[in-house]
Amino acid sequence: MTFRLHALIAVLLLPAVISAQTPPAAAKPKPSKPASAPVSHGLYPPMSTQAKQRAEQIFELFNNGQTGALWASLTEGTRKTYGGEQKFVERVKTIRENLGTESKMVAETVGPTMRSAGTIYSRLSEFSKTTQAQVITTVGINEQGQADTFLVGPERVPYQGRFGGYKDQTRLKFPFSGEWFVDQGGRSMFLNGNYLSEDQRYSLDFVLLKDGRMFAGDASDNTQYYCFGQPVLSPADGTVVQVEDGFLDNLPGRPARDSPRGNMVLISHGHSEFSLMDHLKQNSLKVKKGDKVKQGDVVAECGNSGPSPVPHIHYQLQDSGGIPMPDSLPAQFVDYYADGKQVASGEPERGQMVSNTPPANAPPAATK
Repeated sequence: MTFRLHALIAVLLLPAVISAQTPPAAAKPKPSKPASAPVSHGLYPPMSTQAKQRAEQIFELFNNGQTGALWASLTEGTRKTYGGEQKFVERVKTIRENLGTESKMVAETVGPTMRSAGTIYSRLSEFSKTTQAQVITTVGINEQGQADTFLVGPERVPYQGRFGGYKDQTRLKFPFSGEWFVDQGGRSMFLNGNYLSEDQRYSLDFVLLKDGRMFAGDASDNTQYYCFGQPVLSPADGTVVQVEDGFLDNLPGRPARDSPRGNMVLISHGHSEFSLMDHLKQNSLKVKKGDKVKQGDVVAECGNSGPSPVPHIHYQLQDSGGIPMPDSLPAQFVDYYADGKQVASGEPERGQMVSNTPPANAPPAATK
Protein backbone atom coordinates (compact mmCIF):
# COMPACT_ATOMS: atom_id res chain seq x y z
CA MET A 1 0.00 0.00 0.00
CA THR A 2 2.79 2.44 0.87
CA PHE A 3 4.60 1.90 -2.45
CA ARG A 4 1.37 2.30 -4.39
CA LEU A 5 0.53 5.53 -2.57
CA HIS A 6 3.99 6.96 -3.25
CA ALA A 7 3.74 6.06 -6.93
CA LEU A 8 0.33 7.64 -7.42
CA ILE A 9 1.34 10.84 -5.68
CA ALA A 10 4.54 11.12 -7.67
CA VAL A 11 2.54 10.95 -10.91
CA LEU A 12 0.32 13.80 -9.78
CA LEU A 13 2.79 16.08 -8.14
CA LEU A 14 6.07 15.98 -10.04
CA PRO A 15 4.95 18.76 -12.43
CA ALA A 16 4.23 21.04 -9.48
CA VAL A 17 7.71 20.40 -8.08
CA ILE A 18 9.28 21.36 -11.39
CA SER A 19 7.18 24.49 -11.68
CA ALA A 20 7.98 25.60 -8.16
CA GLN A 21 11.73 24.95 -8.20
CA THR A 22 12.93 25.72 -11.72
CA PRO A 23 13.32 29.41 -12.58
CA PRO A 24 12.45 30.52 -16.10
CA ALA A 25 15.30 30.64 -18.60
CA ALA A 26 16.98 34.02 -18.57
CA ALA A 27 20.26 35.75 -19.12
CA LYS A 28 22.75 35.73 -16.28
CA PRO A 29 21.46 38.27 -13.76
CA LYS A 30 23.51 41.33 -13.08
CA PRO A 31 24.45 42.06 -9.48
CA SER A 32 22.04 44.55 -8.01
CA LYS A 33 22.19 46.72 -4.95
CA PRO A 34 20.29 45.47 -1.94
CA ALA A 35 16.95 47.20 -1.51
CA SER A 36 16.27 48.83 1.81
CA ALA A 37 12.94 47.12 2.42
CA PRO A 38 10.57 44.67 0.73
CA VAL A 39 7.45 46.00 -0.95
CA SER A 40 4.22 44.01 -0.99
CA HIS A 41 2.47 43.69 -4.35
CA GLY A 42 -0.74 41.94 -3.39
CA LEU A 43 -3.35 41.13 -0.79
CA TYR A 44 -1.41 38.12 0.55
CA PRO A 45 1.94 39.36 1.93
CA PRO A 46 4.51 36.63 2.70
CA MET A 47 3.82 34.70 5.91
CA SER A 48 0.80 36.86 6.69
CA THR A 49 -2.44 35.68 8.25
CA GLN A 50 -4.13 36.30 4.91
CA ALA A 51 -1.63 34.07 3.07
CA LYS A 52 -2.06 31.27 5.60
CA GLN A 53 -5.83 31.44 5.39
CA ARG A 54 -5.70 31.39 1.60
CA ALA A 55 -3.49 28.28 1.66
CA GLU A 56 -5.94 26.60 4.04
CA GLN A 57 -8.77 27.44 1.61
CA ILE A 58 -6.87 25.80 -1.26
CA PHE A 59 -6.27 22.70 0.85
CA GLU A 60 -10.01 22.49 1.52
CA LEU A 61 -10.72 22.66 -2.22
CA PHE A 62 -8.62 19.52 -2.59
CA ASN A 63 -10.09 17.87 0.49
CA ASN A 64 -13.66 18.50 -0.64
CA GLY A 65 -13.08 17.37 -4.22
CA GLN A 66 -13.60 20.82 -5.76
CA THR A 67 -11.13 20.14 -8.53
CA GLY A 68 -12.39 22.87 -10.86
CA ALA A 69 -11.85 25.53 -8.22
CA LEU A 70 -8.51 23.97 -7.30
CA TRP A 71 -7.40 24.18 -10.93
CA ALA A 72 -8.49 27.81 -11.07
CA SER A 73 -6.35 28.60 -8.02
CA LEU A 74 -3.11 27.50 -9.72
CA THR A 75 -0.79 29.94 -11.47
CA GLU A 76 -0.66 29.80 -15.24
CA GLY A 77 2.87 28.37 -15.18
CA THR A 78 1.86 25.55 -12.85
CA ARG A 79 -1.19 24.69 -14.96
CA LYS A 80 0.95 24.26 -18.06
CA THR A 81 3.00 21.53 -16.43
CA TYR A 82 -0.06 19.30 -16.05
CA GLY A 83 -1.00 19.13 -19.72
CA GLY A 84 -4.48 20.54 -19.31
CA GLU A 85 -7.31 20.67 -16.82
CA GLN A 86 -8.76 17.25 -17.68
CA LYS A 87 -5.51 15.43 -16.88
CA PHE A 88 -5.18 17.38 -13.66
CA VAL A 89 -8.74 16.52 -12.60
CA GLU A 90 -8.17 12.84 -13.31
CA ARG A 91 -4.98 12.78 -11.26
CA VAL A 92 -6.57 14.55 -8.32
CA LYS A 93 -9.49 12.13 -8.44
CA THR A 94 -7.13 9.15 -8.31
CA ILE A 95 -5.26 10.59 -5.34
CA ARG A 96 -8.46 11.35 -3.43
CA GLU A 97 -9.79 7.84 -4.07
CA ASN A 98 -6.70 6.45 -2.34
CA LEU A 99 -6.44 9.02 0.45
CA GLY A 100 -10.06 9.58 1.33
CA THR A 101 -10.68 12.82 3.22
CA GLU A 102 -8.80 14.44 6.05
CA SER A 103 -9.83 13.02 9.42
CA LYS A 104 -7.42 15.04 11.55
CA MET A 105 -5.06 17.98 11.11
CA VAL A 106 -1.97 17.03 13.15
CA ALA A 107 0.27 20.07 12.64
CA GLU A 108 0.95 22.99 10.33
CA THR A 109 3.83 25.36 9.60
CA VAL A 110 4.27 28.59 7.66
CA GLY A 111 7.54 29.67 6.07
CA PRO A 112 8.99 31.90 3.34
CA THR A 113 9.72 31.00 -0.27
CA MET A 114 13.41 31.18 -1.20
CA ARG A 115 13.38 33.15 -4.45
CA SER A 116 9.98 34.78 -4.71
CA ALA A 117 7.75 36.86 -2.49
CA GLY A 118 5.52 34.09 -1.24
CA THR A 119 4.45 31.78 1.55
CA ILE A 120 4.96 28.05 1.98
CA TYR A 121 2.18 26.43 4.01
CA SER A 122 2.71 22.82 5.13
CA ARG A 123 0.04 20.67 6.75
CA LEU A 124 0.43 17.25 8.38
CA SER A 125 -2.79 15.24 8.35
CA GLU A 126 -4.42 11.91 8.91
CA PHE A 127 -6.70 10.77 6.07
CA SER A 128 -9.56 8.31 6.26
CA LYS A 129 -8.01 5.69 3.94
CA THR A 130 -4.34 5.98 4.96
CA THR A 131 -4.28 4.73 8.52
CA GLN A 132 -0.67 3.51 8.20
CA ALA A 133 0.83 6.88 7.25
CA GLN A 134 0.27 10.57 7.83
CA VAL A 135 0.15 12.87 4.82
CA ILE A 136 1.97 16.13 4.10
CA THR A 137 0.26 18.78 1.97
CA THR A 138 2.36 21.75 0.86
CA VAL A 139 0.83 24.84 -0.71
CA GLY A 140 2.90 27.74 -2.06
CA ILE A 141 1.00 31.04 -2.21
CA ASN A 142 2.12 34.12 -4.11
CA GLU A 143 1.11 37.65 -3.15
CA GLN A 144 -1.93 37.47 -5.44
CA GLY A 145 -3.24 34.40 -3.61
CA GLN A 146 -2.49 31.93 -6.42
CA ALA A 147 -0.88 28.55 -5.79
CA ASP A 148 2.46 28.07 -7.53
CA THR A 149 3.12 24.88 -5.55
CA PHE A 150 0.67 22.15 -4.59
CA LEU A 151 2.14 18.91 -3.24
CA VAL A 152 0.58 15.96 -1.46
CA GLY A 153 2.57 12.98 -0.22
CA PRO A 154 2.95 10.54 2.67
CA GLU A 155 5.36 11.44 5.44
CA ARG A 156 8.15 8.91 5.60
CA VAL A 157 9.29 8.24 9.16
CA PRO A 158 12.91 7.05 9.04
CA TYR A 159 14.70 5.37 11.88
CA GLN A 160 16.23 8.01 14.16
CA GLY A 161 19.55 6.20 14.18
CA ARG A 162 21.69 5.16 17.11
CA PHE A 163 21.87 8.76 18.33
CA GLY A 164 18.11 9.31 18.64
CA GLY A 165 18.32 9.57 22.43
CA TYR A 166 21.64 11.42 22.53
CA LYS A 167 22.14 14.26 25.04
CA ASP A 168 24.78 16.88 24.30
CA GLN A 169 27.63 17.52 26.69
CA THR A 170 28.51 20.83 25.04
CA ARG A 171 26.33 23.79 26.04
CA LEU A 172 25.52 25.18 22.62
CA LYS A 173 24.38 28.68 21.67
CA PHE A 174 23.10 29.69 18.23
CA PRO A 175 25.85 30.60 15.71
CA PHE A 176 24.40 34.07 15.06
CA SER A 177 23.27 37.29 16.70
CA GLY A 178 19.72 38.55 16.64
CA GLU A 179 16.51 36.68 15.86
CA TRP A 180 16.53 34.16 12.97
CA PHE A 181 13.91 31.89 11.42
CA VAL A 182 14.32 28.11 11.61
CA ASP A 183 13.81 27.07 8.00
CA GLN A 184 14.71 23.41 8.60
CA GLY A 185 14.80 21.81 12.03
CA GLY A 186 13.14 19.05 14.00
CA ARG A 187 12.89 15.28 14.12
CA SER A 188 10.59 14.54 11.20
CA MET A 189 10.39 14.84 7.45
CA PHE A 190 7.53 17.32 7.97
CA LEU A 191 9.73 19.71 9.94
CA ASN A 192 13.18 19.07 8.53
CA GLY A 193 14.10 18.30 4.94
CA ASN A 194 17.56 17.25 6.16
CA TYR A 195 16.05 14.42 8.18
CA LEU A 196 16.06 11.84 5.40
CA SER A 197 19.84 12.14 4.98
CA GLU A 198 21.71 9.95 7.47
CA ASP A 199 24.77 12.18 7.64
CA GLN A 200 22.71 15.38 8.11
CA ARG A 201 19.70 14.00 9.98
CA TYR A 202 19.75 16.46 12.89
CA SER A 203 21.20 19.48 11.09
CA LEU A 204 19.42 22.84 10.96
CA ASP A 205 19.06 25.73 8.52
CA PHE A 206 18.55 29.33 9.65
CA VAL A 207 17.62 32.45 7.66
CA LEU A 208 17.01 36.12 8.42
CA LEU A 209 13.58 37.54 7.62
CA LYS A 210 12.07 40.98 7.22
CA ASP A 211 8.31 41.20 6.76
CA GLY A 212 8.21 37.47 6.03
CA ARG A 213 10.81 37.62 3.23
CA MET A 214 14.37 36.35 3.00
CA PHE A 215 15.46 39.10 0.61
CA ALA A 216 14.73 42.55 -0.80
CA GLY A 217 14.66 43.32 -4.51
CA ASP A 218 14.35 40.58 -7.13
CA ALA A 219 16.50 37.90 -5.41
CA SER A 220 18.96 37.87 -8.33
CA ASP A 221 22.02 38.59 -6.19
CA ASN A 222 23.28 37.26 -2.86
CA THR A 223 23.63 40.77 -1.42
CA GLN A 224 19.84 41.12 -1.50
CA TYR A 225 19.49 38.33 1.05
CA TYR A 226 19.38 39.69 4.58
CA CYS A 227 21.62 36.99 6.02
CA PHE A 228 24.39 37.20 3.39
CA GLY A 229 27.57 38.51 5.00
CA GLN A 230 26.17 38.30 8.54
CA PRO A 231 28.67 37.12 11.20
CA VAL A 232 28.74 33.39 11.95
CA LEU A 233 29.66 32.68 15.57
CA SER A 234 31.25 29.78 17.38
CA PRO A 235 28.45 27.93 19.24
CA ALA A 236 30.80 27.01 22.11
CA ASP A 237 34.44 27.03 23.20
CA GLY A 238 36.68 24.77 21.16
CA THR A 239 39.51 24.25 18.69
CA VAL A 240 39.26 24.77 14.94
CA VAL A 241 40.16 21.45 13.31
CA GLN A 242 39.24 22.06 9.66
CA VAL A 243 38.60 25.06 7.40
CA GLU A 244 37.83 25.74 3.73
CA ASP A 245 37.66 29.22 2.24
CA GLY A 246 38.27 29.04 -1.51
CA PHE A 247 34.91 28.30 -3.13
CA LEU A 248 32.87 30.92 -4.97
CA ASP A 249 29.45 31.97 -3.74
CA ASN A 250 26.70 30.78 -6.08
CA LEU A 251 24.15 32.94 -7.81
CA PRO A 252 20.80 32.44 -6.03
CA GLY A 253 19.04 29.37 -7.33
CA ARG A 254 22.17 27.87 -8.87
CA PRO A 255 23.83 25.58 -6.30
CA ALA A 256 27.31 24.42 -7.27
CA ARG A 257 28.65 20.87 -7.38
CA ASP A 258 32.27 21.88 -6.83
CA SER A 259 32.33 20.63 -3.23
CA PRO A 260 30.13 18.74 -0.76
CA ARG A 261 30.07 21.58 1.77
CA GLY A 262 31.45 24.73 0.17
CA ASN A 263 33.41 26.97 2.51
CA MET A 264 33.30 25.67 6.05
CA VAL A 265 34.57 25.73 9.62
CA LEU A 266 34.69 22.66 11.87
CA ILE A 267 35.21 23.16 15.60
CA SER A 268 35.98 20.44 18.16
CA HIS A 269 34.37 20.96 21.56
CA GLY A 270 35.73 17.79 23.15
CA HIS A 271 33.66 14.75 24.18
CA SER A 272 33.56 13.73 20.46
CA GLU A 273 31.30 16.68 19.64
CA PHE A 274 32.08 18.91 16.65
CA SER A 275 30.26 21.94 15.25
CA LEU A 276 30.13 22.21 11.47
CA MET A 277 29.10 25.46 9.75
CA ASP A 278 29.25 25.36 5.97
CA HIS A 279 28.13 27.20 2.78
CA LEU A 280 30.09 30.16 4.16
CA LYS A 281 30.97 33.30 2.22
CA GLN A 282 34.17 33.09 0.19
CA ASN A 283 37.24 34.68 1.83
CA SER A 284 35.27 35.46 5.00
CA LEU A 285 36.92 33.07 7.45
CA LYS A 286 38.39 34.75 10.52
CA VAL A 287 40.07 31.60 11.90
CA LYS A 288 42.54 28.95 10.80
CA LYS A 289 43.15 25.34 11.72
CA GLY A 290 44.47 25.04 15.27
CA ASP A 291 42.95 28.30 16.55
CA LYS A 292 41.26 28.29 19.95
CA VAL A 293 37.84 29.95 19.94
CA LYS A 294 35.43 31.07 22.62
CA GLN A 295 31.66 30.84 22.47
CA GLY A 296 30.39 33.83 20.48
CA ASP A 297 33.64 34.50 18.60
CA VAL A 298 33.12 35.45 14.94
CA VAL A 299 34.54 32.65 12.77
CA ALA A 300 33.21 33.59 9.30
CA GLU A 301 30.31 35.18 7.42
CA CYS A 302 27.09 33.70 6.09
CA GLY A 303 27.38 32.82 2.41
CA ASN A 304 26.06 30.71 -0.45
CA SER A 305 28.89 28.36 -1.46
CA GLY A 306 28.81 24.68 -2.37
CA PRO A 307 25.49 22.85 -2.87
CA SER A 308 23.48 25.76 -1.46
CA PRO A 309 20.54 27.32 -3.34
CA VAL A 310 20.36 30.61 -1.41
CA PRO A 311 22.28 32.24 1.46
CA HIS A 312 21.58 30.67 4.85
CA ILE A 313 23.38 29.29 7.91
CA HIS A 314 23.59 25.51 7.94
CA TYR A 315 24.58 24.09 11.34
CA GLN A 316 25.34 20.52 12.32
CA LEU A 317 26.61 18.89 15.48
CA GLN A 318 28.50 15.69 14.64
CA ASP A 319 30.50 12.98 16.35
CA SER A 320 33.80 13.14 14.44
CA GLY A 321 36.11 15.43 12.54
CA GLY A 322 35.93 13.29 9.43
CA ILE A 323 37.57 9.95 10.28
CA PRO A 324 35.57 7.81 10.82
CA MET A 325 32.81 9.35 8.73
CA PRO A 326 30.74 11.57 11.00
CA ASP A 327 27.19 10.99 12.15
CA SER A 328 24.85 13.88 12.83
CA LEU A 329 23.96 14.42 16.49
CA PRO A 330 20.85 16.06 17.96
CA ALA A 331 21.78 19.66 18.83
CA GLN A 332 20.32 20.86 22.11
CA PHE A 333 20.78 24.61 22.52
CA VAL A 334 20.63 26.22 25.95
CA ASP A 335 19.18 29.42 27.43
CA TYR A 336 17.55 30.69 24.23
CA TYR A 337 14.30 32.22 23.07
CA ALA A 338 11.82 30.60 20.66
CA ASP A 339 8.92 32.76 19.45
CA GLY A 340 9.67 35.13 22.31
CA LYS A 341 9.54 32.47 25.05
CA GLN A 342 12.57 31.45 27.07
CA VAL A 343 13.79 27.86 26.66
CA ALA A 344 16.26 26.33 29.13
CA SER A 345 17.31 23.56 26.72
CA GLY A 346 15.74 22.40 23.50
CA GLU A 347 15.90 21.47 19.83
CA PRO A 348 14.54 24.22 17.55
CA GLU A 349 11.89 23.28 14.98
CA ARG A 350 10.90 24.64 11.60
CA GLY A 351 8.70 27.73 11.82
CA GLN A 352 10.18 29.13 15.03
CA MET A 353 11.90 32.49 15.43
CA VAL A 354 14.90 31.90 17.69
CA SER A 355 17.60 34.00 19.35
CA ASN A 356 20.25 33.78 22.07
CA THR A 357 18.97 36.91 23.79
CA PRO A 358 15.46 38.25 24.41
CA PRO A 359 13.93 39.63 21.20
CA ALA A 360 12.45 43.10 21.27
CA ASN A 361 8.88 41.79 21.65
CA ALA A 362 9.64 39.17 24.31
CA PRO A 363 7.59 39.33 27.52
CA PRO A 364 9.54 40.27 30.66
CA ALA A 365 11.14 37.36 32.49
CA ALA A 366 9.17 36.05 35.46
CA THR A 367 10.42 37.10 38.87
CA LYS A 368 10.29 35.01 42.01
